[in-house]
Amino acid sequence: MTLRRTIAAGAAAFAIALAASGMASAEGITIKGAKPLSPQPAADKVAPGLAVTYYFNMFQKLREIGKLGKGKPGTPIAMLDHKTNDGNVLTADRPMGVGAHIRGLIKFDAAGTYTLHVNANDGVLLTIAGLKVHEDDGIHGDQMSDPIAFVVEQPGWYEIAVDYFQKKGTSALQLFWTPPGGQQTPVPAAQFAHLKG
Repeated sequence: MTLRRTIAAGAAAFAIALAASGMASAEGITIKGAKPLSPQPAADKVAPGLAVTYYFNMFQKLREIGKLGKGKPGTPIAMLDHKTNDGNVLTADRPMGVGAHIRGLIKFDAAGTYTLHVNANDGVLLTIAGLKVHEDDGIHGDQMSDPIAFVVEQPGWYEIAVDYFQKKGTSALQLFWTPPGGQQTPVPAAQFAHLKG
């Protein structure tokens, strides 16, 4: 077998393996197997928005964020729809050199497939229910992810975690969804919460 045919065969086998795993489609990737938080929190146990801890440095990579000690708790983030040319990053008190560990819950009201898109400037890692949904590390301008099909088998609150940094200049951190039978919008603030205490 020639080298060209060997490479082609290997690529075809890889594509078949991805398709069989349910992790690739013509539209992007598909995330299956996510489990809601169990037990589901009572209404009096959650507060609006996502909890955030800030770290301040001129970051190059996501892995650098947690190496600076405990960080500084910030004002909760109402929703992931941040975009600025020169203002402060998220709820931090400065416009550059900001890293953030964002933690909390996201609520899916109905079963079905939600199409997600993530826009970030600079690095971002998004996980839901412990599953990696999107990663785009390093320094870059606004970059929108490919469509991500997130399959929800059980409605309810799911754990969400976002690691994010912005070095300098413009910044963005946005999470969009298209619910089953719906239209694309930023995920509404009402769908985010964090556990009290």
